[in-house]
Amino acid sequence: TLTHGCVQARGGLRIGHSEVVDGMVKDGLWDPYSDVHMGSCAELCAAKYGITREMQDAHAIASHERARAAMAHGWTAREIVPVTLPGRHGGPPVVVEADEGPSKFNADKLRKLKPVFKSPGGTVTAGNASPVTDGA
Repeated sequence: TLTHGCVQARGGLRIGHSEVVDGMVKDGLWDPYSDVHMGSCAELCAAKYGITREMQDAHAIASHERARAAMAHGWTAREIVPVTLPGRHGGPPVVVEADEGPSKFNADKLRKLKPVFKSPGGTVTAGNASPVTDGA
C-alpha cells in the first residue's frame, strides 16, 4: 500500500510546488463520487437511517467480543500468518503471530471517544468505525 506519494514526481519535478497525497486515503478511504472521506459518508448514512452513536458503539463492542471468542476457540488460527520483524535497537527479532486489535480493545475507552468526521453531533469515532487494519 502506498502511504504517501507525489503523483507528479513520475515525470520529474522541476520548479514549483508538488502535492503529496496520502495513498491510503486516496485509494481506499475517499469517495470519488461525492469527493468526501468515507467517514463523512458513514455520518450521512447514520443520519438518514437513524443509526445512533450508541447503536454503533454496541455493534463495535459485540464485534470485538465475537472476535475475542473466535480467537479463544482457535477458529481464526489458520488465518494468521506469523511475521518476523527485526528487533528494535539491535535486539532479537520479534514474531507477531496474533491479531492484536481484539486483545487491546477497551469498551469503556470506546464510549469516551469523540466523533471524527462531524462536530458537533457526529456519531462515527475511531472506535466504532472499521479499523484500517481490517483487511477488508
